[in-house]
Amino acid sequence: MLARKAIQDISVIDVSGDIDFREMIRIKDTIGSFIEHDRLKVVLNLRSVDHINYLSIGVLLERLKALRNVNGDLKLSGMSPFLRDIFKVVGMDRFFEEYHSLEDAIESFEDDWEGDGTSH
Repeated sequence: MLARKAIQDISVIDVSGDIDFREMIRIKDTIGSFIEHDRLKVVLNLRSVDHINYLSIGVLLERLKALRNVNGDLKLSGMSPFLRDIFKVVGMDRFFEEYHSLEDAIESFEDDWEGDGTSH
């Protein structure tokens, strides 16, 4: 199950249940349409996700790179310890910024634009 909402200039994708390969393609397409519409700050809210197919995480990495290529970003929020372990096992935890809550992930975008003017 996939739901989209916008908070300021940040696009939030709420996912629930299991993320299998088909669901990951839906997420990929959703992020693709965000990029086409110049909505480059994306949070994938995983708070209600029980399981993720580890083979499909590579699709997410491809989208992360696509967003970063156009000065955007994809951040993850609400991962359970179980999901975090899946990301660690496949070595993907080092690529993604992950936040405890959706609010923290949204605030992190504001932090990125403050300070000395350098990008992270």
